[in-house]
Amino acid sequence: MQKRRLVPALALALVLPTALAGGMAGMPMGPVSTAQVTNDSDVLFMEVMTMVNLEEIQTGQLALKKSSNAEVRAFAQMVIADHTRAQAELNNLAAMKGVRLTNKPGADQRLQYNHLATLTGADFDAEYKKEQVSGHQMALDLIKTYRSIGKDAQVLAYAAKNQPVIASHLEYAKMLP
Repeated sequence: MQKRRLVPALALALVLPTALAGGMAGMPMGPVSTAQVTNDSDVLFMEVMTMVNLEEIQTGQLALKKSSNAEVRAFAQMVIADHTRAQAELNNLAAMKGVRLTNKPGADQRLQYNHLATLTGADFDAEYKKEQVSGHQMALDLIKTYRSIGKDAQVLAYAAKNQPVIASHLEYAKMLP
C-alpha cells in the first residue's frame, strides 16, 4: 500500500515544479493542425493554402471597411468570395482525408493585418495593393511548386483549379490604383 501512494506522489513531484515554473506554457492547449505533426507535402500545402485563404478573407473585409476607393472595394469583394469558396472546398477535402487544418492565418500574416489596420485613406490602399501583389505571387509560387511535388490526386486537382484564380487575382492586384 505504501508503494501505490509513492508512484503518484513521485509523478506529481516531478511535474508540478515544471508546471509552476511555466515549463508547460509552450505546450498546445487545444487541438493542433495535422501540419504541425507531419512533413507530408499534401498536408503542408493544404495548411498553407488555408492560411492564405483566411488571410485574404480577413484583409478583404478590412479593405471593405477602410477603403473608399471603388476599385479596391470591388477587388476586395471578389477576393473574399473566391477565397471563401476555395476554403470551403479545402475544408471538405481535408475532412474527407482526416486532416485537421488551422483556423487562423499565420503569425506573419496576422502582423501584416495589424499593420494594415493602422492605416487609412491612400496609405491603406497603397499598402493593401502591395500586400495583395506579394501575397498572391507567393500563393501562385506555392501552387506551382506543390503541383511539381504533390502526390494526392484530389489535392493536386484543387491546386490546378485554383491556380488560374490566384493568377487572375495577382494581375488584378497589380492594376489597383
